[in-house]
Amino acid sequence: MNWGKGIVIGMALFMGFIITLVTIMMRQDIDLVREDYYQQELEYNIQYNAESNYLNAQKGIEIEPKADTLFLRFPADFQTGKATIQLQRPNNKDLDIQLTIDVREQVKIPLKHIEKGQFNCTVSGIYQGKKYQMSQQLVL
Repeated sequence: MNWGKGIVIGMALFMGFIITLVTIMMRQDIDLVREDYYQQELEYNIQYNAESNYLNAQKGIEIEPKADTLFLRFPADFQTGKATIQLQRPNNKDLDIQLTIDVREQVKIPLKHIEKGQFNCTVSGIYQGKKYQMSQQLVL
C-alpha cells in the first residue's frame, strides 16, 4: 500500500467519525429550561426585585439535603404563611417538582420518589409584605 491510499483511508475514517458525532448530537433531546421562557424574561424585573428583597433580609433560608429528606429552615421573619418551592431538573423537565408549603421554622420534604441528581431549587413567598425569591443549586 502506498501513502496515497493511506491518506484516502485516513480521510474516510475521519469523515465517518464526524458523521457519527453529528448523528449522535442530532438525536439528543435538548429542551428549554422552561416552557414559558419568553414570558419569564418579560417579567425579569419582578424576579430581580424579589431576589433583592430576599438579599435585604437579616437572615436567609437554609436548605440542607440529607439522605432521603430535604430540610428547609426558615427564620422567624419568613414564617408568614405559604411559600412555593420549585425543584427544576436542568436536563429533564419531566422531573420538575413544584410544592406549596405552610412555612414553619423547619420544613421536611421527603425525597423518596425524586430521582437523584442536580436540581435548581427556587423558594418564593412573602416577606414583610413584599415578594421574595431565593435560588440555589442542589445535588440530591
